[in-house]
Amino acid sequence: MFKLYLIEIRKFIFPEQDSIQYYLFAIHSVLIDYRLAFFLNKNLNIELKRASKDLDISGQDGFYSIFEFEDQDNLLNWNLISNCSHTNSKNEIKESLLFKNTEIELKKHKLMNELNQVDFFLKIEYHTSSINIKKIIKSINEIPNIMSVYNLNLNNIKDKETLKFS
Repeated sequence: MFKLYLIEIRKFIFPEQDSIQYYLFAIHSVLIDYRLAFFLNKNLNIELKRASKDLDISGQDGFYSIFEFEDQDNLLNWNLISNCSHTNSKNEIKESLLFKNTEIELKKHKLMNELNQVDFFLKIEYHTSSINIKKIIKSINEIPNIMSVYNLNLNNIKDKETLKFS
């Protein structure tokens, strides 16, 4: 005797990464990444924390610090990303009888070369339109040692693929 079982199949359609909208702010500052994260947390009432791994973009040299905060109440994801990375490079120079001479060179790399004057990016992904851009910019400008902050026009950025990491 055979039994017939009815199985209900549900199909979940997840939104593509491209459908998640985001704002991208350029920050010019002499602050070190963790100090900037501290002040952003204080002024914007968020909780940025250093990610367990730095951002490593394939095809690029360097690792870029990243701080994250997932605001579940407002459906926002906050990311502070450094636009600058420094790596040491050893250059072998003329060898003497006793010592092998090496020269260490500090190389500076940019995450986004087209925006090489920017020190940090603040990326805010949102699922609702509850973001007040003017208030965010005003709060960031109140931080000591911030030279400028502004919202970037995403249509003018050629290398947006670099920002698809979360």
